[in-house]
Amino acid sequence: PLFGGISRREIFIERFANAFIITISLGTVTASLISSVYTGTVLHILLGVCVSLFAATQVRLVNWYRLGDLEPHFKYMIFALGFAITLLCITANLYFFL
Repeated sequence: PLFGGISRREIFIERFANAFIITISLGTVTASLISSVYTGTVLHILLGVCVSLFAATQVRLVNWYRLGDLEPHFKYMIFALGFAITLLCITANLYFFL
């Protein structure tokens, strides 16, 4: 890595964050497809696509950070983006089913 070694704790946190983001985004995409079939609205699918694109960006940034291609202060931006994606998925699921 570019800025020294990464501890086991940081690797665990990054892998957990990736798994969490992938899980909630896949759940939201699945919910958007199910909701779109029941309501006939294509906008639900579009929102699911947007969530999946944000999640792919997050996973890519985490991978670049782990490889050392990003400076250490990007870690806070990665956490903020993960939090924003989580809120987006919660809001989208509430929109689909309420």
